[in-house]
Amino acid sequence: MLCAPPPILFEGRRWSAEELAGLALGWRDVIEGEMARAPRLVALPMANHPEAVALLFALSCFSVPVVLLPPALRGWQSVPAVPDGTPLFLPPALWRLAAEGERLGLRPHRLSEPARAASAGAPSFMAAPGFVFFTSGSTGTPRPVYRTAAQLLEAGRSPTAAVGFPAGAGLIGAVPLDRTFGMHHGLMAATVLRRPLALLARVQPHALLALFASGDYHYWAGMPVMADVLSRCRLPGAAPRPHPAPPICVISGRLSGPVCEAFRARFDVPLRQLYGTTETGAVTMDAAPADLVRPETAGRPLPGVRVRIGDDPRTPLPAGTPGRVWVSSPGCTPGYGFPPELEPPPSIGEWWASPDVGELDGDGYLTLAGRMDDFVRTGAGHVMSTAVIASALETHPRIAEAIVVPIGRATEPVLAALIECVGVLDMDEVREHLARTLPPWSQPRVLVQVHALPRLPSGKPDRLACIARLEQSR
Repeated sequence: MLCAPPPILFEGRRWSAEELAGLALGWRDVIEGEMARAPRLVALPMANHPEAVALLFALSCFSVPVVLLPPALRGWQSVPAVPDGTPLFLPPALWRLAAEGERLGLRPHRLSEPARAASAGAPSFMAAPGFVFFTSGSTGTPRPVYRTAAQLLEAGRSPTAAVGFPAGAGLIGAVPLDRTFGMHHGLMAATVLRRPLALLARVQPHALLALFASGDYHYWAGMPVMADVLSRCRLPGAAPRPHPAPPICVISGRLSGPVCEAFRARFDVPLRQLYGTTETGAVTMDAAPADLVRPETAGRPLPGVRVRIGDDPRTPLPAGTPGRVWVSSPGCTPGYGFPPELEPPPSIGEWWASPDVGELDGDGYLTLAGRMDDFVRTGAGHVMSTAVIASALETHPRIAEAIVVPIGRATEPVLAALIECVGVLDMDEVREHLARTLPPWSQPRVLVQVHALPRLPSGKPDRLACIARLEQSR
């Protein structure tokens, strides 16, 4: 497969595939001198910017694993840490990160736009053995996760192949490219399909709506918070109803019923839930025709992927029974860390032990119940799923998203909820709402409302920051 950068629309400017490939090949020539020192790894900040895309393709020409650091500095701390002395290449748009790279023991190289033509010869893009991503850090310090180049390309092909792709249609990349979800469903999908990519540096609701309205894009991958904002933000007075949108809108993360209904009402397009992890890439997706999409589920396993439920994948539980989610996939990581020192993922044979709990129905649809560490045992002996409690909160019409966590002492945990709301909530009304759907021991004792949940750069709620905010409220 010939791999080359796709054409990119970024902040109103169109970067052609030829321009990006030329920039990548020019930087490849500049970087060759550093490669003569035989580094074990190379790194770059993987920002949502065309220069970062070109630099990724330049570095992918060499037989060295590439570390994809998040552009936000808070994500540069990991366990284990990026090895001292790793070359850190910075395009002009990211020169500001040089001092931080040096402080962490990396060797920054500020790259200028190449002053000479790239060397002749066929490009060898995506020849690198693999790439290092990082877990989100929502529940602790991020961990490096290694994915091979072949896995990365297949992860870009498989989901789009499942839903079909008309000729000429493009993709919208609104999720950070340093996250596997953003990379797979944005840059890699556009690369393997050779389709245009509209790239956004940050969540920009009205820019997204303009891309939706253009009719040029068939596929948008986003997060639940993005779908919620798009469903609620003010439209121009003359905006058509329903507002145009890509026919395929894929969301990674738990979707609440009100968000799904509001999005469908505004855009007449269903939200398709996807389940995947940094370690495996996409696992399941709802690829059904629009009128058969079931947004309350995470869809069915993608081709080549198998899912089982239970304590041991060799003796899976029957349909309709919740338990740990086990995944068998050719996309599963070879290990955690930095090559060649990799720690194998937790597994039994070919089955990877995910941190998630869910159940499969008779048709093979996966419904997620939360993470293994989302289940809390109270001092009275009741076991509760914080994800189920959060889902109950999110059925309230003015609650956009909720995070439920235990706070206080481990021996006597207190359930607390941080609630992102639309307007001002009457907490007595919220408690009455919960009383109609949950038993008394599942109802949070602490309820705190905020205009916006603290979030990681990826858009996921920052669980540790939510806990700190709730602890302050006691």
